[in-house]
Amino acid sequence: MILSDLDRTARETSRLVRWLMVSPRTYIFGGLLKHIVNPAVHPEFGDIDLIALDIETMDRLRDVFGYAFREVSKPGSSPRYYLAKSPKVSRPIQLILMRSHAEAMQFTIEGPQFQLDRAAFSEGRYYFDPVIGEAAIRHDINTKQARLVTAPRNLTHFAKHRQQIELRHRLKLLQKGFTIID
Repeated sequence: MILSDLDRTARETSRLVRWLMVSPRTYIFGGLLKHIVNPAVHPEFGDIDLIALDIETMDRLRDVFGYAFREVSKPGSSPRYYLAKSPKVSRPIQLILMRSHAEAMQFTIEGPQFQLDRAAFSEGRYYFDPVIGEAAIRHDINTKQARLVTAPRNLTHFAKHRQQIELRHRLKLLQKGFTIID
């Protein structure tokens, strides 16, 4: 019985990832993006980091995959942050509700502290920081190297406690076998 439950959640996770990869107005970043770029080097991913440009994406995730969303941002703030869990899918979702493609690019391409995080995937298309370049970002993802960005960063859409989040992210990367290059 347990094996069939694991098989079912694995199948639902795979179906969810395929759906997210083609879902309009949805941007994948973080660990799932690294898995999509190179599943051999990044076979596992914990949670699913998403940006959605409309509430309908959350509705579909609820209706089709059973996700229940809980807002964790302060009322009236922007962007809005949500955490979600599903009894059908083993991966939790961290979702940021943004207003536009430009905001999604500011968050995923212009803001992260490490080069390998300056990428996103939406509707079958990759987005990479054009200053760093696709080849350099793919190289860092493929070789598990986290190079600190030296260019100015756009922190417009980040939480006020971003410094703590970035320290935790650095620690997680080290735990996953990444080399940090300052």
